[in-house]
Amino acid sequence: MEVAFYEDPACSWCWAFEPVATALDFELGRELRIRHVMGGLRDRPPADDDFIRGQWKKAQSMSGMPFETLVWEQRPLQTTYLACRAVKAAAIADARLTTRFLRRLREAFFTEKVLIDDVTAILSLAAEVGLDVDALKENLANGRAEELFSRDRHEASQQGFGFPTIILMNTKQESPVVLQGAVDYEVILDALHRLGVSPRKRRRFQDVPEHWHTLFELRTRLTMAELRRVTGWTESELCDRLESLGAARCGPFFTLHGESTTAFSPAGHSAGASCNGSAACASANGNHPPTHRRVDGRRENPSEAPPAAAAAEPAPAASQTVGESLSAAPPQAGGVP
Repeated sequence: MEVAFYEDPACSWCWAFEPVATALDFELGRELRIRHVMGGLRDRPPADDDFIRGQWKKAQSMSGMPFETLVWEQRPLQTTYLACRAVKAAAIADARLTTRFLRRLREAFFTEKVLIDDVTAILSLAAEVGLDVDALKENLANGRAEELFSRDRHEASQQGFGFPTIILMNTKQESPVVLQGAVDYEVILDALHRLGVSPRKRRRFQDVPEHWHTLFELRTRLTMAELRRVTGWTESELCDRLESLGAARCGPFFTLHGESTTAFSPAGHSAGASCNGSAACASANGNHPPTHRRVDGRRENPSEAPPAAAAAEPAPAASQTVGESLSAAPPQAGGVP
């Protein structure tokens, strides 16, 4: 079973979709071949910064994912294409690290105010996840990454979908299933079931060492929204358990350091940082929503038109979903980062 994600590193709704993507990876990643298609939002500055900030706030409110809008106080991204090319360059250098690198780009842009249209910043993030920086630079310079990105853009523009879009394809099924926008996790599960993926294949989270290790191996840093989506626990339950595991919190993220068998004992309590984190990082990226709200069935169509024009559009149908428009697919030229 192939799952293709049509996306962009700087797409706000793709970042808002991370709790669902993390749950899918944890529960069914072993059964799926996941492919990241870099569609490319835009290769120019946005037309309306305030409108984009508004979209970020909507995505934050609906998903519970952290967004640091102060990044827009520096300057707007001049292009999202460089980050897209970097993801393709990473896939050439070490395909195993592609998803981790894409994730790190998003973390840096949406929560750390790092402008990911800068080569130096991108190479620094690549080094953080263990990529060969020299190989990445070579793939960016020799045109190989550009060739792969051009293929992705062509594929995405032919489809004409916004971001994120998920296409599920069973080799035995003639017609793929297309899910547009940041759909709810249950919608994906239902589509996979209809394509022949048995619900019994799901790895449902249990409070056991293996599952905690697996979860933090998939995403070395996790938000509360992602943890709630995967575990089904409340924030209070997660705070207590993460503290007993010795998890550290920096800004909106939780990490596990020096895991041990005893730390995973339900009765055990580690001396690690608490849910509120150390004094050095507890205030970083503050003002993040404490709860996770699953994305519902509404759709936004955030083009680069000014807010007044957007407000004049007809009310969305209940069956539509939230997403961003694709710059390569007219007439909705220029998506919202």
